Amino acid sequence: MISFSLRTLCLVILLVLPTMARGQEIDWKTTVGEAVHTLQRYLRFNTTNPPGDVTEAAGFLQTILEKEGITVTQYEAAPGKINLTSRLKGSGDAKPILLLHHMDVVPADASRWNGVNPFGGELKDGHIWGRGAIDMKGTGVLQLYAFLTLARQKISLDRDIIFMAVNDEEIGGTMGTRYMLDHHYAELDPEYVLDEGGFGSREIFVDGKLVFGISVAEKRALWLRVTARGTAGHGSQPHDQNPNDKLMRALDRLFSQPFPTIPNPALDALVSQLGPLAKNRFTNAIEGTTVSLTSLQSGVGDPPKANVIPSLATATLDARLLPGMDAEAFLQEVKTRLGGEIEVEVIHPASQSVVTPHDTPMFRSLSNAISRHHPDATVVPMIIPYGTDSRMFRLRGAKCYGILPLVLSTELATSIHGDAERIPVDQFETGIRIYYDTLVEMTAR
Repeated sequence: MISFSLRTLCLVILLVLPTMARGQEIDWKTTVGEAVHTLQRYLRFNTTNPPGDVTEAAGFLQTILEKEGITVTQYEAAPGKINLTSRLKGSGDAKPILLLHHMDVVPADASRWNGVNPFGGELKDGHIWGRGAIDMKGTGVLQLYAFLTLARQKISLDRDIIFMAVNDEEIGGTMGTRYMLDHHYAELDPEYVLDEGGFGSREIFVDGKLVFGISVAEKRALWLRVTARGTAGHGSQPHDQNPNDKLMRALDRLFSQPFPTIPNPALDALVSQLGPLAKNRFTNAIEGTTVSLTSLQSGVGDPPKANVIPSLATATLDARLLPGMDAEAFLQEVKTRLGGEIEVEVIHPASQSVVTPHDTPMFRSLSNAISRHHPDATVVPMIIPYGTDSRMFRLRGAKCYGILPLVLSTELATSIHGDAERIPVDQFETGIRIYYDTLVEMTAR
């Protein structure tokens, strides 16, 4: 009882009173104003990948950091492919914490954004709109201002905190995180990585219940190209060697029954705390194996002639496997269902996947910080259905947690890579403070 009380008192001192020890209080209103302005400007750099030139965006971040007297190092993996790190030095009693985000974004079709410029950083209806607002420049700005607040408060740290912005995440990370791991890992060597992945919601996990999911693992992408071959001919004379018919029959067999899956500890922990999950496309994606038909290609000519039967028809499939699932066994199941006439080519093999434990000081600190600002929240570990750079750090032994510490509606959560991507401004202070409180609890001496 005595040790618990002392620990509680220490936490109060660390989290509530650190500024008083320095004779100044944190002006969160001004900090949030800076963060909002920074994100608006950050979104105006068109870092669409491809080509993914982040030179100007990296320079923008560097200027902000150096204005605070913080040293910045840039690493150019290739022309325009810049990675950037900045570090708050600690005593070295523990390994660093890495705040990770990517500067590149996926393409945006401006004609589909209802009059909003996807690279305008427009403040409208209480949101900042733009490609990358959530994925992932918004997360990076929340991390940045937690990082800057720690620097401004001159809090003594027991470990380094590294802010890192990378390129190329949206096309696999070769020139970004992969480059940094291959060439500069010794300069990083983090114990913990905070990245994208999880978020809070009152409807996605369990309807009407506030749940924050912190990602501890991600599904493994296995991409396939399937091909049917046949005999070309005149469209007026149907025959049984039409490759389109073969392919459609094969795909019908493939999707006619559920795909095999396996139990997963992270998913079990999620369900044990929440009970049955709400039924939607996100929860469906994290509960088992999924396969999406992502393209169909056939025909002769451009545009394809309506009266010509082609000799070739292809499709691509995006399969997502739970961690620990046997990819070879799954591939064999796919081939069996498609049948012997269909050729199957692996165009992206399933990478190894590591699950980060959730019984760690970092997970508890994140949970404490979230609960402090959202007392009604349930915090759970989760699997995410998409890929992040964390997978590469996990393979190096780092403990990685993905969290955008905001409460997102289904509409906002699904705006990622969509035509209305935006982030709510009224949660900026809470988001920055959740990161800040976590870092103080984990690092303040």
